[in-house]
Amino acid sequence: MQPMSTHADIALIREATAQAGERIYKRRVQSAVEPANRGQVVAIHIPSQDYFLGDSLLEATDRLREEYPNAVRGDIYTRGVGEQAVIRAHTPRITGSTR
Repeated sequence: MQPMSTHADIALIREATAQAGERIYKRRVQSAVEPANRGQVVAIHIPSQDYFLGDSLLEATDRLREEYPNAVRGDIYTRGVGEQAVIRAHTPRITGSTR
């Protein structure tokens, strides 16, 4: 049985995921998706660096999960295409866990 993660552990995982995701977005994804997909959401699978677009957070992550159904916390980074603000969302429906 795995020990429960603390809020500090979860915060560290989220921060590491955000940093890795932004690096991948800037290096690999941005030039491929901007400006044509501005306003859409991109979900990046950190281990493979594959990305999936959608009109919403759910659509983008659902597409990612079709390809990577076993992705776990820390494997997925989402953000708006062409947006300054990074979307940091963790929903129980997608991950099967709660905050």
